[in-house]
Amino acid sequence: MNLMTNKRRLSSNSGYNAAKLGAPITRGRCGFKPHLPAECVSPKNICLLFLLFCLSCTLPESEITQSGTPSVTGKGSIGILLSNRQREPSPIVGITYLKTLGRAGQGVAEFQRPLGLAIDEENRIYVADAGNNRVQVIDNTGGFITEFGGRGWQRGEFDHPTDIALSFQRSYRHLYVADTGNNRVQYCNFIDQIFYVLTETVDDTPLDQPEGIGIGRNGEVYVVDTRNHRWIEFNVAGVPVVARGSFGSGTEQLWNPTDLAVDTQGNIYIVDAGNHLVKKYDFSGNPISTWGGEGDKLGQLREPKCVALDDWNYLYVTDSGNRRLQVFAPDGKSITEFTTPTLLEPAGIAVSKTGQVFVSDAEANDIKVFQIFRKE
Repeated sequence: MNLMTNKRRLSSNSGYNAAKLGAPITRGRCGFKPHLPAECVSPKNICLLFLLFCLSCTLPESEITQSGTPSVTGKGSIGILLSNRQREPSPIVGITYLKTLGRAGQGVAEFQRPLGLAIDEENRIYVADAGNNRVQVIDNTGGFITEFGGRGWQRGEFDHPTDIALSFQRSYRHLYVADTGNNRVQYCNFIDQIFYVLTETVDDTPLDQPEGIGIGRNGEVYVVDTRNHRWIEFNVAGVPVVARGSFGSGTEQLWNPTDLAVDTQGNIYIVDAGNHLVKKYDFSGNPISTWGGEGDKLGQLREPKCVALDDWNYLYVTDSGNRRLQVFAPDGKSITEFTTPTLLEPAGIAVSKTGQVFVSDAEANDIKVFQIFRKE
């Protein structure tokens, strides 16, 4: 495979909010009056007495900051409200099952083997309804909104779509669909809703059952070319700029990768399903770390399927073979696991801004919803 050259991207600057300064601190007053013989009152002694006088003055107790105590915003200090990228991650204390959306079928808000998920800014859920060869859009209560597609090979038609992604970083909002059975990726914007083919061939190699799509921090599109055991990055103009991977179990090799996600620093996380691993690459496509390995202990994986990131860059992985989900820190440290007895085959996953985790259950033909609880 010819590896294409890629350009390094500058990290975006993180912003911050500052509180206004409060009123200036009022200094404490001293009522000490010296009574000295006249011969002692020389200019030199007056300066010494003045120094002693000032040292004896203290601030009121309410205005003294105790050692180790944070200052109060708005009272003589500036409080910096850091963004999620700068603050320490808020610890997860629990994840609980809430409800189930949808059911098996071919009608509205019904699914046949639902797979990839995505959530937009209005908390609408986009579902790759693979068995029905369409993309459905529902609200967070399970109510039907609209659908796209139908079985076929023409533009706007699908054959077993497995993943979807939303991009909000261009002039228009775009929907991307991994049209797996047709060996291609399609996209449309929500203005004209006309589908176009992103690509069918990269480096003179036709795509072979691409299963995963992700969107980068600057609008780049990442595609997991599953049966070619590689992942590909496209720039915002739709031109492929990076291709990585080949069949195998080595550091830079993959075995039937199924999904990916890109964090706020541009790092790429690949689900290496055949090797039961998650592999992390930097924004240039260089390998950083690997974790997982086949097993059912915490931190191990069996047939992982999809991955999603929350606002703190915690990584959520559908551990399909173990019928559970696992959460990892960006460095691969295992954080927690969660499931529910009715979860049969977790596949797609998406995390909302409100801390709800949506998981498509490919065997039960529905979507399970969980709630994250964090330490205040």
